[in-house]
Amino acid sequence: MTLLKNVFSEYKFAPALFNSRFFGRIIKLNLLVVFFLSFTGCNPVALVNPESYGDKWDNTYIWFKPGDMNTIFISDSGDPNTAEPIPNDSEFLIEWSKKDEVYDLKITSYYQQIDFAWFTGYDAENPSEEIPWVQNGNTIELQSTKLLEPTDGEMYQISISEDLKD
Repeated sequence: MTLLKNVFSEYKFAPALFNSRFFGRIIKLNLLVVFFLSFTGCNPVALVNPESYGDKWDNTYIWFKPGDMNTIFISDSGDPNTAEPIPNDSEFLIEWSKKDEVYDLKITSYYQQIDFAWFTGYDAENPSEEIPWVQNGNTIELQSTKLLEPTDGEMYQISISEDLKD
């Protein structure tokens, strides 16, 4: 062993760059930077606070009675008591038809982009099931046999959302 002890004497003192304490500090600093950037890249409050969803989505709520399609009710909040009556085909056109067990709902937005929509009359099997909308520009259409009874005083509600971060 004593023969090999001084063979590689020039490598006995490694530069301070390769000191294990230095690499430990670099790794900790990199993890801290990644952690910091992950929180500044998104709005973590929106993940736990539904009141802050308005920072990302512009929501419009529409109510309609299937028997009276001349007037629809529109609101920026989900409260039907604050909804104002407007003529159908003014800001939105809602078309509704039902033949036997199949209903057809078609919504056209004239001034707002539709990125997401929800219909309270759709009978989803579980809360994470997506409604099978067919989208063509600012028109969405739903044909289904899954129909629930109307809520909110014989009216169905449609919520339309526009993604503000696009």
